[in-house]
Amino acid sequence: MSVTTKLDNSELKMRAWDFENDHEDIIALLEIVFEKELESKGLNVKVIFDEFKSIRPLFNFLGIFSRKYKHSMDGFVFENKDGVIVASVNIGYSIFHWEVAMVATHPDYRRRGLARRLVTAAIDHARELGAKLCVLEVLDENEPAYKLYRSLGFIHFDSITRQKLDFKKPSETPLMNLPEGYDIIKSDRSKKSNQARYDLDLRVTPENVQVFHPVDKRKYFKPLLIRMIRPIAKRLLKFKHHEWLIYNEGNPVGHVSVSPSRQEGSPHRIEMMLDPAHNHVLSEPVLAYCLDNLRKNTAIGENILVEFRTSETLLLETTRKHGFVDIETMHLLGLKF
Repeated sequence: MSVTTKLDNSELKMRAWDFENDHEDIIALLEIVFEKELESKGLNVKVIFDEFKSIRPLFNFLGIFSRKYKHSMDGFVFENKDGVIVASVNIGYSIFHWEVAMVATHPDYRRRGLARRLVTAAIDHARELGAKLCVLEVLDENEPAYKLYRSLGFIHFDSITRQKLDFKKPSETPLMNLPEGYDIIKSDRSKKSNQARYDLDLRVTPENVQVFHPVDKRKYFKPLLIRMIRPIAKRLLKFKHHEWLIYNEGNPVGHVSVSPSRQEGSPHRIEMMLDPAHNHVLSEPVLAYCLDNLRKNTAIGENILVEFRTSETLLLETTRKHGFVDIETMHLLGLKF
C-alpha cells in the first residue's frame, strides 16, 4: 500500500467496526502489523477470529441477561478514501474488566495520531457502557505505545514474560516425582477446589498488583448462567483442558493446567500457579508433569506457550532450563474510571 506525502487525516474516516463485514480486513491488517509477534508464537490470527465467530451466538444469548456480553468484540477502525482499513482497536467486556487490544496502525499511516484517537474512542465507549477498569498489554520494547498509554492515564501495574518451547522438546524432559509430602489431584471445579484456587491466587499475586487490580472472586466463582454456558462453548471450540491442584499435607500449594492445541495456528498452553514458599521444590516436577501430559494427549506439532510474572524469576529460570525461550515481555497497564 502506498500513500503520498500530501495525504492528511481529513481523508481518513473513523467509525465503529462491523465485525461480520470487517473481520477479514482487520485480520489482514493485524498480519502485517504483528507479523513478527505472530510468527514467534506460532499464532494464526484468523484462527482467533474464527473461534470468536463460532461462540458469538452464546455471547449474544448472554446479552439478553446483561447487555455487556454483547460488547465482547467491539472496536473502531480508520479507513482511507478507498475504504481500506488502515488502523484498528478492539474494546471488549471480559467480566473482570474491559480489555483494549489489537491496537494496530499500518506502517504507511503511522505517526499521525491514529492510535491515540482510536484508543480514546475505545475508552469512551467502555466508559459509556459502565466500565470501571480498562486493561491493555504493551510490548516492553514499544516505548512510543507505552508513552501514549501513560499519557492517556493508564497505570503500569504488572509485567509478564511469555516463553515458547518447540513441540519436539517435551520428549527431552523426563517425568519427575513430586517431593515427599506433595500430591497432585485432578481439579473437579467444585466449590472447595474453586476456593482453594482463589486463596492460592491471593497468595501468589503481589500486594502492589492487588492494590490496583485485586484478584476478582468471580474468576473462580462464576455466575450460574456462565457455568451453564461453558460446556456448550467448550464443545463449539473443541476445547480440551486438564487441570490439577497440588497439595502439601492437605493444604493447596499449586494449581496447574494444560490446554492442548485444537488446530494448527493455535499453540498448546501450560499455566502454573505455585505458592512462592514451594516454588523451589515444585517448579521442575510440575513442569515435567505438564509436558508429559501434552506428550501423551496430542500429536499436533505446535509451540507450547507459558507465561509468568516477570518478577517470578525462579519459574522463568526453570522453564529456560528445560528449553523454553523468551519471546516477549509485556507490560500490563490499567485505567480506572
